[in-house]
Amino acid sequence: MTEEPQKPQAQSSGRTAAHGMAWTALSLIISKGLSFVSQIALGYLLAVETYAVFALLTTALIFVNGFQNSGVGKVLISKHDELEELLPTYSAFALWLGLIGMAIFLVVGLVFEQIYEIRPLFWMIALAGLSLPLKAISTIYIATMSIDYRFRDISLIEVKRSFFYYAVLVGAAALGSEGYTMAVAMAAAGGFAVWLMKRSAPKTKISWRLAPRTFLRMLVELRWVLISAFLMALGMNGDYLVLGDMLSPEELGYYYFGFVVLVNLTTMISVGLNQTLLPLFSKLKHDMPQLRRQYLRIGGATTLLMSLLCIAVIGFGPTMIHLVWGGKWDPSIMVIVTVAVALPIRLMSNLAGVVFESQGAWGWRLTVLLWDASFVVFCAWIGATLGGMNGAAAAVAGQRLFSGLLAFPLAARLIGLSMPRVGGFFARCFTIYLAIVAVLLMIDPWRHVTMHEDAAILLSLTETIVAALVFLAANWMINRELVTAMISLIRRRKPA
Repeated sequence: MTEEPQKPQAQSSGRTAAHGMAWTALSLIISKGLSFVSQIALGYLLAVETYAVFALLTTALIFVNGFQNSGVGKVLISKHDELEELLPTYSAFALWLGLIGMAIFLVVGLVFEQIYEIRPLFWMIALAGLSLPLKAISTIYIATMSIDYRFRDISLIEVKRSFFYYAVLVGAAALGSEGYTMAVAMAAAGGFAVWLMKRSAPKTKISWRLAPRTFLRMLVELRWVLISAFLMALGMNGDYLVLGDMLSPEELGYYYFGFVVLVNLTTMISVGLNQTLLPLFSKLKHDMPQLRRQYLRIGGATTLLMSLLCIAVIGFGPTMIHLVWGGKWDPSIMVIVTVAVALPIRLMSNLAGVVFESQGAWGWRLTVLLWDASFVVFCAWIGATLGGMNGAAAAVAGQRLFSGLLAFPLAARLIGLSMPRVGGFFARCFTIYLAIVAVLLMIDPWRHVTMHEDAAILLSLTETIVAALVFLAANWMINRELVTAMISLIRRRKPA
């Protein structure tokens, strides 16, 4: 294939990625902004121990993640040419799988109530279980809209769902729902989201008719996808499974709170990758030169963006946490800063996952997720054993870092990128970031929490701005192409 035919496609795919990620980023900025505002309110309304209940509810979802998010939507995207033929069967499969997951969730609730001795944990989990089949249906609607590149519609639905979810969340907490708060919001928002999607995509018909033999056949066919969904959830939240029994409810509450704050600030980038790049990479799977180019270009741009955000979190986060909640959640500062250091490299694992799924390489995807899930459980255990809550945070941050270092090169090899080129990519993307983070940590951003309020804000903000400017200037000198691509993603313009 000559360069002339490839160039328009390169511009088109880059523009599509930028457009999709811009809409996704906009919806996530709004939803995470709402989440942060609600977090401020919940931080005052709820006791620290209540967040331990939220952590255990999140842990329980590990065991049914494959039932609510079975990967059927991703399969539909990868087989977009057969959508009309596959939709009735696949949508029915997703619906029934969600209903089975809801039943299993009740069993998990009974077991958890006996293990963790929190009452009435079972009824909290049972209420949250109503969201499982609703979530399963939502994935089908999102898949069909993604195939048509309807990222704007998906994003607007997410914004409306977020307004509804956080209004219910804060309202329930204010009314004294305590441990039931998250479960109430999950169930209510799940129903609202399905209603919005049904209105937006009326031609997408969700079927419920499915012969038992067909269901079993599909279960076997999608076994790697389902196992991968379980392992993905375990890799993301498996630390709670261990720490729920090793830490006190108060320590677990601080640990979970720190992760929630960090996720609110950084998820917009990682979710943007998963949501917008899977349909794009799926349609590029027969054009390997272009796929390799976009893998490095978009990966580098989003990594720089995540690095910039994490520098802000490390530099200004401790002061913000202290001032916003008046010192109530200061013990979570170490968790936030420690994990933030590893997130830009962890993002490489997300990008690699998109490549595995777009290529249908479920064996490779399963192998990486299996390592990821088992390693996070081990790291959480060894970290908590040696250093309690902060030790667990440091160990899990290390696991997140190594996850990216492992997954990205494997996906690169799958699409034909050489290891020297991957090594050069890592050096370009992370050397400057790690040097600046090391300096920030050496000057100790925690010291600001003991200062006078005005001095703390001014000094920490100044240090953070200087660090960010140095990061951008250094990357402009040696990574100008990636900085330009990062700016184009933010502006929703085609990459230069």
